[in-house]
Amino acid sequence: MIRFLLGAFIVAHGLLTAFIWVSPAKADVPFHATHSWLVGDARPLAVVIALVAAAGFTLAGVGFITQQAWWAVTGIGAGAVALLLMTLFFNPWLLAGIAISAGILYGGFQALPQA
Repeated sequence: MIRFLLGAFIVAHGLLTAFIWVSPAKADVPFHATHSWLVGDARPLAVVIALVAAAGFTLAGVGFITQQAWWAVTGIGAGAVALLLMTLFFNPWLLAGIAISAGILYGGFQALPQA
């Protein structure tokens, strides 16, 4: 049961990551997710990176639920891509997402087989 809940949480995190950057910007939102402090307004870049991260989290979550060994590598990749995205388009509103992505990245490293 715990495995299913954690896997579903990883999938939900991926879907929410995609939703934040793919949804159209509105004037009354607290921040614009597609405006980067480094590259300015870069909606196409943000959407592509967000979709890659979302796909990775979705695969990692499904792999975690079904107890596949590859979930760890996918989780590491998705976590790294998401952290890149949230660093490029940083806003304090994203701190929870950064913590969750870093946790998935850490969990993936911990699940790798020991050499």
